[in-house]
Amino acid sequence: MCRSLLTMGMALIAAVMSGDVRGEEESGSTDAAAVWVTSIAQIGSSDQFAAASADGLLLREATVYSFPANDPQSLEPLYKHPAAVWCVVSTRDGSKLASVDYRGNLVVFDPASGEAKMHDKAFERWCQSLRVSPDDQSLIAGNEAGKIMVWDLPAGKVSKSVELDGHAVTGLAFSPDGSQLAAADGGGHIHLLKWPELESLGKIEVSEQTTWSVAYVDGGKHLLVGSSDRHIYRVEAKPDAKAESVAKGTDWITQLAVSPSGQVAAGEVGGRLHFPTTGGADSMDASSGVWTLCWNGDSQLFAGTRKDGIVTAGRSWKWTEPAAEKPAEEKPAEEKPAAEKPAAEKPAAEKPAAEKPAAEKPAAEKPAEEKPAEEKPAAEKPAAEAAEKKSE
Repeated sequence: MCRSLLTMGMALIAAVMSGDVRGEEESGSTDAAAVWVTSIAQIGSSDQFAAASADGLLLREATVYSFPANDPQSLEPLYKHPAAVWCVVSTRDGSKLASVDYRGNLVVFDPASGEAKMHDKAFERWCQSLRVSPDDQSLIAGNEAGKIMVWDLPAGKVSKSVELDGHAVTGLAFSPDGSQLAAADGGGHIHLLKWPELESLGKIEVSEQTTWSVAYVDGGKHLLVGSSDRHIYRVEAKPDAKAESVAKGTDWITQLAVSPSGQVAAGEVGGRLHFPTTGGADSMDASSGVWTLCWNGDSQLFAGTRKDGIVTAGRSWKWTEPAAEKPAEEKPAEEKPAAEKPAAEKPAAEKPAAEKPAAEKPAAEKPAEEKPAEEKPAAEKPAAEAAEKKSE
């Protein structure tokens, strides 16, 4: 029986979004494709997202925008920072946005009222990572001096801090159960801390080069780590665990993002995306350097780029016919010679003629030899993993 099957392919479709940024005070509009997008966050569970931006001159004023999931080119200005904005996050209920800039300034924004409150040098120095606590009551930032600081949202002040090894904190991630905080640093380590106490549980030595990004996977049992040595590492979320490379890119792996179902995306500063949960083989080129990744559910991925604004990647669905199954159904027809055996029984002397069907069996087995040809896509999975290292 011939039936149509709905199949899903991980067709990685990239589209650069261009258009006008509406509402800019200075000129009325800005080319969205020219915006350097440094961070993207979903606002609560809505279809609205926030995007942080920067200028080539990091001490120049920068903007935090909002955009709808179905139209990333519609960047609406929300508020500004006095310097390049490096991270933007949202509470789970969407009642607060928070962002930090190159100078360590914190802005807390209320989407309902449109009020933005600036806290000058709240985190002291440049912060490359910012997270919201599991209970939505605190912000956790890691700065370039190697300090992790906790900002109490209701109180509006730093409530706790801890210094690590003096290396810049480059990435932060909470375990799924909210009991552990992982911090990546410029020395190639992952620090594990007990939350909310911020007590050190130990650290993991991943690489001799900077570890830029970290994410929990497998229900919190393992960590994925992106490094300057171009590798994506997998390691148990335990002190002194041994890290193993699961994929290799062509440039620094600076971004990791995990979808609700566990799909992992990794971004290179040189402009390439990898999907290591599919075996490390699925990759695609972005139009310029990838600075941030953010999933919208499991089927859409936003990437903020250095020169081309927001790029999207998604899965494609299509109806296909199981044509490959038809020959398998027709094979029994080749067995008809077995039904002709009575004809071979008429003259006993004609037994050699009865051997002809046996001689034809190899011909009937030829379709089985063709099966490996159908499996060629699996052989194509391993992509060229090695390339000359690029300089930032």
